[in-house]
Amino acid sequence: MNKYIITIALACVSLSMQAQWNCRSRLSSFLKPVGDSNLMWAAEVTASQGYLTNSHIANGMAFLGLDYTKNSSSFYVEGGLKYWYQKNMDTEIAFDNTRVGFRELFYKYSGSNSNLTLGIHSAGLGDYYLLNERVLGASYHFDNQKWKVDLTAGSVSNDFARNGTFCSTCYIYDIIQNRSVNHTASTIGKTNVAALTISLSPQKLTDMDEFSNDGDEFSSMDDMDSHSSISVKDIGLAFYTEFGDEVDQSLITTGLYTNIDLGADFSIKPELLYQEASDNQGIIYSVKLGKSFMWNNMHRTHVQLNYYDFSDLNDNASVLNRYSNILAGEVLRLDAVEMPLFLFSVKHNIPKAKTHFKVQYASSNQQSSMQEFDFQCGKIFFKHLQANAIMGYIKSDYIQDDDHAVLGRLELRLNF
Repeated sequence: MNKYIITIALACVSLSMQAQWNCRSRLSSFLKPVGDSNLMWAAEVTASQGYLTNSHIANGMAFLGLDYTKNSSSFYVEGGLKYWYQKNMDTEIAFDNTRVGFRELFYKYSGSNSNLTLGIHSAGLGDYYLLNERVLGASYHFDNQKWKVDLTAGSVSNDFARNGTFCSTCYIYDIIQNRSVNHTASTIGKTNVAALTISLSPQKLTDMDEFSNDGDEFSSMDDMDSHSSISVKDIGLAFYTEFGDEVDQSLITTGLYTNIDLGADFSIKPELLYQEASDNQGIIYSVKLGKSFMWNNMHRTHVQLNYYDFSDLNDNASVLNRYSNILAGEVLRLDAVEMPLFLFSVKHNIPKAKTHFKVQYASSNQQSSMQEFDFQCGKIFFKHLQANAIMGYIKSDYIQDDDHAVLGRLELRLNF
């Protein structure tokens, strides 16, 4: 049983990040053994049809995941075939493409409170703004409940980046001409990243003292709750750098972040970072507010508000980091370089019906603003079939012939 838990956990790494845009794949949760061996497998087939402002859009994907776990070592590979299609209904010009590639290909060693991952894998940090990207490299994670360390170094390539040519669907959403949503090189070693976060959980330090309540085992829960209604869950230090022949300007970003529990399932996650580069210094600040509701019928609602901004310390300074934990909007995929960014979302889950509804608004207020309003409805049928209906309204001065676009798309995912 432990082997199965470890396997599913490592394969889900790409889904566990708190990014604004999330891959909807459920492949890892269907891993199952081949006979009585340590080898496990799962497969996923995706198909979609849609409309985006006078264009017919469609895509199809087929992925196979294989995992071999023995003792503390795991080998995981996930790859397959991707096809996408776009046809302009006015000009009758169509474009399609097919690619074969890998989404994950790594070795992982798991210890009692740490793990090391080598290969193509999804790398993240302990903070809330920086890296959430698929890299070819190494990642180390340590967590003893009091201290947490995340260290990553690797190269990002267009072939396997989360917004690259293989995994993403951004290529069927090409409504803004000459706007690049993918800032990676086509050759490994040309766009690289290294990052480190170290955080302390003060709450865990006090929890370790079993007599912290003056030894009164009969003290009321109300008294205990009143003392813990506001607490600092963690406070951390972040270090981040990008380098390589196709990185326009090398940078070093450092700063602090924290997660404060305000009680009643309400949290605030502020982060303050200093960007150091040649003639390009500035302060990046972000804040995330979240509130969860659990209803009597077991429905769950989560409300989230995010804000990201940059203050320059010299003339014409701007945000430089290519990789972040944002990618806001189903179509626009707004990222750090388009600050200031404002995001608001409400997601409602109905567990018994295996259904969810999500509304999200994303806005960039640069010289010419870009805004997107999305509505999504998803449901799981017969455990293996997931259906997602996505509707969106996009507004931007950059959209040709008009200043807005409308999206309607239905996506089906079959897992086995």
